[in-house]
Amino acid sequence: MSLQKSLRSKAVAVPLRTCLVCRLRAEKKTLCRLVQVGDELFYDRRFRAPGRGYYICRKAECLSRFLAGKRRLGRLSVGAAALDSESRAFLNSVCKI
Repeated sequence: MSLQKSLRSKAVAVPLRTCLVCRLRAEKKTLCRLVQVGDELFYDRRFRAPGRGYYICRKAECLSRFLAGKRRLGRLSVGAAALDSESRAFLNSVCKI
């Protein structure tokens, strides 16, 4: 019996996250993570920064809707205006807007 258990492959749990804009569930590593610390919002390249994390698809339409959005999305209490210029430029290059 123990031989059968050792031969079975164990399923690896892949972390799933939801896009803030389109609500698509995808693997964590395929999304862009934004972190809110106080009233600031920035892109987290390493997926480890402390603070409230939000995820956005790498699709150009999701990013453009987020950047143009005037309303709150989900639990995000600050708007896209709080995104720093370095993070905005990096996201634009990743999503090819």
